[in-house]
Amino acid sequence: MERTRHSHRCSRPAAAVIALVLAGAAAAAEGPATHTIGKPPRSYEALLPPGQSQGAALVVFLHGTNEPKLDRFKADYGPLLRQRKCVVALPQASDKLKWRYEDAQHILDVVADVQKRYGTDPKRVVLMGVSGGGQTALFLVDHAPQRWRAVIAVSTNPVVIRGRRHEWFYPPAETVKTCPYLAINHITQGAAIQYWRQVRVRREPQGASLSILPVLGPVSHYLPPPRELGPWLDEVLAGRHPKPLPDPQKEAVAKMFAACVAALPKAIDEAKPAEKTAPFAKDGELFALTLNAPSDFGRSGKEDKADTADKPITQIRAEHAKWPIRLRCEARKRAELMTDVLKAEEQQTLARGLLYQVYHTGSVTAGKRAWQIRIGSITYPDKTRGWVSTLFLHAAAPIAGSPKQWLEVSLLDETQQPDARELAAVVRTVLETVSAKGRE
Repeated sequence: MERTRHSHRCSRPAAAVIALVLAGAAAAAEGPATHTIGKPPRSYEALLPPGQSQGAALVVFLHGTNEPKLDRFKADYGPLLRQRKCVVALPQASDKLKWRYEDAQHILDVVADVQKRYGTDPKRVVLMGVSGGGQTALFLVDHAPQRWRAVIAVSTNPVVIRGRRHEWFYPPAETVKTCPYLAINHITQGAAIQYWRQVRVRREPQGASLSILPVLGPVSHYLPPPRELGPWLDEVLAGRHPKPLPDPQKEAVAKMFAACVAALPKAIDEAKPAEKTAPFAKDGELFALTLNAPSDFGRSGKEDKADTADKPITQIRAEHAKWPIRLRCEARKRAELMTDVLKAEEQQTLARGLLYQVYHTGSVTAGKRAWQIRIGSITYPDKTRGWVSTLFLHAAAPIAGSPKQWLEVSLLDETQQPDARELAAVVRTVLETVSAKGRE
């Protein structure tokens, strides 16, 4: 009996060891841990959530170029990831400052080591990087797409290394349906945001989930987690394809123009033509075009001098004498229907990555023609002025009843503070007076 009791007492620590072996490090202590792997040896830091790490999601964070310190990331992103019980791996670039091509294998080794030590879920590995770290993340997804659940690129120009070349990045076709992308850039990084939008237009028809989040507010290269990140991560970690996030820049532009857009349709219906200039005339290959512009407008210095054979357009341009308000009147003839041509041009605008919005569509009768109108805005990045938002009114009407010949009028206002009544008078003047005659 004594021997049996002794044997029983001895089995308790043995059972504990067996249980620990079976569980691995699934119940590892909460907090940071440092591990060394590989030859030559390199270390990485792991941030461990409270409780079990077995089956937890893994977030791999790649620091920015010349930003190897991780204190801000730990303070800002740590609580958000900890709340979601994520294990976080923090590898360092080989020269501590800049990620290199050969670092890719080390990052993959870190992922494998974390999964072995802590039992993280291999199907829930999120790759996140800032600046050069974001470009490294894009490179990794490009070369090993099946390893990642999602990608978060912060302050990242979408450029990736392919072979010996740097190329503009498009998500690999095999990942677009399973690997959501989130690009977070400050609003001042206009070229990057525009290009990310081009990527989205190209890949969304293939099933891509690609959200672009322009961050407003104080200028900063390092960006703390936006409030939209948490809900987006929840969807990703639950295995769902998150819906595109609302675009704060889009909302801000729409708000800026809301009052004018709301008043403009009625103002056009009620407006009387303004005082006119002497007629502007343009004889093109197919049409003779005339226009009486409002008296504040003069012929544009950018006036087209000749029509081209592949785009038979007769065009007159005019500019306001004091304000950045422009007019463009065209007489067009194409083999395609007017509606098809205008729709294709709208798609081309979106494909360029511009922020394009239509707020109102309708019709107005003027100059004995029924004009189809659209009121909207185009926002684009300018190297010297930053983002520029243009309110536009576009009107189109058939010539002689033919849907393959039409007049087109565009009014573009870049004042950022458009006046509905003033614009309505300009529009009414132009629509009442513009005319085109076909040339024999």
